[in-house]
Amino acid sequence: MLYSESKERENRFKLALKISIPFLFILALILIYITKVYKSSFDIFVLFTILIPIYIYYIFYLIYSGFKSTLIDSTTKTFTRKEIYERIASIKKENFNSCVIMIRVDNIIDINDRYGISNADNILKIFVKKLDNFFKNYNFNDIMIGRYSGGNFLVLTKGRKKELTHLLTIFSKELKNIGINDIEIKTKFALIESDYDKNVDNIVKKLLSIIDESKDTTVPNIKPNEFEKIICSAIDKEKLIFKFQPSIDKNKNIKLIEVLTKIYSKNEGMLSRSQIQRVVNHVGYETVFDKKILKVLLNELENIDLKDRLFCIKISPVSLRNSEFRQYLTQLFYKSRLKPENFVLEFCEKSAYTEIRRFKEILNQYKKLGFKIGLNNFGGNNCSLEYIKYLPIDIVKFDIEFTKNLEDDRYEKILIAYKKLLNELDIEVMIKFIDKNQIFDKIKIFDFDYIQGFVISKPKNLKEIIE
Repeated sequence: MLYSESKERENRFKLALKISIPFLFILALILIYITKVYKSSFDIFVLFTILIPIYIYYIFYLIYSGFKSTLIDSTTKTFTRKEIYERIASIKKENFNSCVIMIRVDNIIDINDRYGISNADNILKIFVKKLDNFFKNYNFNDIMIGRYSGGNFLVLTKGRKKELTHLLTIFSKELKNIGINDIEIKTKFALIESDYDKNVDNIVKKLLSIIDESKDTTVPNIKPNEFEKIICSAIDKEKLIFKFQPSIDKNKNIKLIEVLTKIYSKNEGMLSRSQIQRVVNHVGYETVFDKKILKVLLNELENIDLKDRLFCIKISPVSLRNSEFRQYLTQLFYKSRLKPENFVLEFCEKSAYTEIRRFKEILNQYKKLGFKIGLNNFGGNNCSLEYIKYLPIDIVKFDIEFTKNLEDDRYEKILIAYKKLLNELDIEVMIKFIDKNQIFDKIKIFDFDYIQGFVISKPKNLKEIIE
């Protein structure tokens, strides 16, 4: 038990005791009165002497338990996560249409940094009141609002998905225009029917994947818990399928080849890496998944002459920072005729790892083994620029945002500046998703180290690429 928990328990005990003392005093007076009225009745005296302590203990227990349990979040006065989960689970037993909504104050972290924690807490409190009043104006009474985490709220209400989506769009636009206490409020929301899945965790997980605007939002026709079993079982049994997408270097030779990991399902067909990754992240299978990728891949490449080609493999940063994973990789290549020098361990991370110097030491250990380190989605909405400052990166892949906006003069200037910076740091640069000849002709002047896209080649099996 934490010290804070023990002090909280002690405080509850004292408070319950203070409340129960008046009851004890009143019962003592009653006992004295009874003994005076019924002087000859010794049995009644004994009975009350036994029952009063039991009654006192019962009152004390109820008071103590009452302090211990709470239905609402102390800051926003909405339901706690546990309570809203229980209400979502129970609502499915009712025979009417209802939806579960996740709505997020998307800039709450920025508000917290700029205006302080107290102001941020007050903003959230006012936000849920505005949300509740907004729905009441449209005759949605007694909607259930619970705090999931931070600026994320779960809402449970009757109604059809189409109608609720329309109302939430109006609410978000109105709030963005007027703000709260002269502070701009940005919101995101997602909603699905409450009968989407029996498991509330799966409902919330789906809402999070929608609200986070995942690139691959394909919804499997099978239930999420079954979907997880299919993917985890395929990983455990090493039923992984690889496709390879080559890129060309400055001499138009195929040197860098990206490894694309897929899983085949009878019901859903070929599952992409992003579909697999969502499940892997949710169940904490990142390191297991990455180990299996390397093991199966090395078996597939064992009898192939790799020459000086580089195979680029996406690895979770969680795995890279796992010492047991590094030891596994060392042993795997020790038993193989293949060399780490032919492999690039590529990663990307949304937020910078706090122990950045420790991360640098870890990546240097991989480089000592012979691996190259790649950084994906450079210049996108992530911490890639921060990582360039500290980490020993060998190859950088630009985010798709730059490819999409090559016609924009501003993007072009930024791309040129970034490329110059990276080359001066002895980091090779790739631009990807080049799928049209006119884009391919335009980027020739940039003199990238590697170019990848459908103009070069679609993903193929390795034999086709080598031939």
